[in-house]
Amino acid sequence: MNPISKLEDNFSFECIDGPDARRQSLEEAITTLKEYVKIDHSVAVLSNLADNKSYIFTGDFGRFFEMDISGYLTIDSIWEEDIYQRIHPEDLFERHLLELEFFNFLKTVAPEERLSYATKCKIRTLNAKKEYQRILHRSFYLKNSSEGGLWLAVCLYNYLFEKHGAASGIDGKIVNTKTGESFYVDTYINCVNLLTLREKEILMLISKGGISKGIADQLNISINTVNRHRQNILEKLQVNNSIEAVRTAEALNLL
Repeated sequence: MNPISKLEDNFSFECIDGPDARRQSLEEAITTLKEYVKIDHSVAVLSNLADNKSYIFTGDFGRFFEMDISGYLTIDSIWEEDIYQRIHPEDLFERHLLELEFFNFLKTVAPEERLSYATKCKIRTLNAKKEYQRILHRSFYLKNSSEGGLWLAVCLYNYLFEKHGAASGIDGKIVNTKTGESFYVDTYINCVNLLTLREKEILMLISKGGISKGIADQLNISINTVNRHRQNILEKLQVNNSIEAVRTAEALNLL
């Protein structure tokens, strides 16, 4: 059986409502992942998107990252930065594009079906010898929120137990873990409407060196409106600054 499907079998796919139900569901997820990494030997990151908190569980693969493989770690972020710093920058960027496409693809899927999908890719990561080695990365969502959004996300890191050729890129794909169907991600069709026309217009001007005041004057709108659009752009593209936003939007063919 697909290990992700096996893990998902421990969870129901209904939306979680109420603080008590959410707390119980989170505790169940933590307990299950603690046991799962012992079997799969992977490193698992459980991210609580509502509380901006993550739980990192280390199986034997934790030694690859030079991690303590006893217990688990809690961090106040949904991004596992210590792991990200070891991933090759090009692969980390491609993985980000894959996750954006996955997140927006799931918006087109019925809530009860979203949890049947996962991503899979191969990323170059620094091992304990500080040499790049391709490893397997998988991601999926365990729970929807009471509002029908995505709540608990899981990333899995493990050895790549297959031969790989000289193909460039991360070989990213989205997989239906119930049916086995999969498709490669290279066109980002589900991100085509990620930004509004106004947001694209503003980001294009930013890419040409425009600042908020100049953009406001050129578009005949207020600086506050420009800054609000800039913040929305960063949130939608899940980046930290305008330089990253421009690079990501260009890669997604939004500009």
